[in-house]
Amino acid sequence: MSMKTGLYVLQGVDPAQVAAAPFDVKVVEIYDDNGRLFGSEQVRQMGGGPGGALLLGYFSIGEAENYRSYWSTIPKSAIGPVDPNWPGNYEVKYWTDEWKSVAKTEIDKMLAAGYDGAYFDVVDEFQLPWAERNAPGGDAAGAMKILIQDLSAYAKAKVPTFKIWVNGGEELLTDRRYLASIDGLFKENLFYDSDGSARRSTAATRTSLDYLKLAQTAGKDVIAIEYVSGAAAIADVQAKADAAGMGSYIARLDLKGVSLDGVRPGQVMHDDGLAQQPLAPSAPPATDPGADPNPVDGTSDDKPLAGIGGRFIAVLNGRAILRRSGGDAVTAAGIVGSGPPANQAAPDPAAVLLSVPEPPVPDGSSTGSTAPDAGDRIIGDARTDGLLAQPDGAALIRALQGAGMEADLTLLTGEDVFGMG
Repeated sequence: MSMKTGLYVLQGVDPAQVAAAPFDVKVVEIYDDNGRLFGSEQVRQMGGGPGGALLLGYFSIGEAENYRSYWSTIPKSAIGPVDPNWPGNYEVKYWTDEWKSVAKTEIDKMLAAGYDGAYFDVVDEFQLPWAERNAPGGDAAGAMKILIQDLSAYAKAKVPTFKIWVNGGEELLTDRRYLASIDGLFKENLFYDSDGSARRSTAATRTSLDYLKLAQTAGKDVIAIEYVSGAAAIADVQAKADAAGMGSYIARLDLKGVSLDGVRPGQVMHDDGLAQQPLAPSAPPATDPGADPNPVDGTSDDKPLAGIGGRFIAVLNGRAILRRSGGDAVTAAGIVGSGPPANQAAPDPAAVLLSVPEPPVPDGSSTGSTAPDAGDRIIGDARTDGLLAQPDGAALIRALQGAGMEADLTLLTGEDVFGMG
């Protein structure tokens, strides 16, 4: 996996400047300096949509900001202490329904404008004493994981290719369901302190790197954000980031405007990979599971998993079984979430393990389109240990691979996933 470069601008967002900046992942404030939302044309100019950079809209998930339009909708009882470093920003009870509603509204604005994804800031709010004292059961970390997982599922159910990136909170990456719900991370102050004046301790950096490695191993991109200045410090950041297998961005403390301080000779913006890739030939028909709860004969583990009700949907090399509750039809809504389009030959018949029958087309659904949506055929590729979804009538298969497969299935289908072996 090639290292991606990043851009982070929260003030003075100039669409033309952002568009021209040679970075792969661009995080921008979705409002201009006068509080107006950027329109779809400006979002497209900055890189929203297939091709160009991956454009992520900013949302502070761990703090409420009193200059936002949502401020008056939050109960005062949900507002905590002010952030001493950012006047107007307050800790918030992010586990409440009211805050989740705020977050969904901001995500909806990003979806409507055409952003490629959302960027959640202040994820590490869960580490602060006020959150720990007030979170349900004292589990501030668990509450943050649940919120991000829920918001990821919400966004991807609407636009399956929509990406969720987070800033920090790398301690949460030990939870595979949380890990599966995100697509990448920025990590501020990984090598230097918050104002870039001194290096962090080797132990602190190593601890963060160990957590971040979990994301990298799962195929997630990580980008280090540092606030250093001077050629020597910039070179030091880049050398350390290179050694850790991640990109970097040298930011300004006020995050105002595009900083080109860390741009290397020959650095260019790479395509975001969101454009659909053609695949030929189409996959052969898969076997209908019918009412038989057993995995398909001939797989690496064809014995039933005892003690679980309902009906099984898929087995991949004996590792994961998806159960549909009762006898209800199961759809494949959003099962494209954690990987790019798979531009590979279709699996041979022996690799096809199981198929989900097309359910009746509900009113207003997009079933039948070439986009990944509810009702798409699901197959398994035993060679890659991946789950594939084939949109109706489209010569396209998207892969969902890796250790996060089971968690992705649970989050995106609402069904239970059981590991085997």
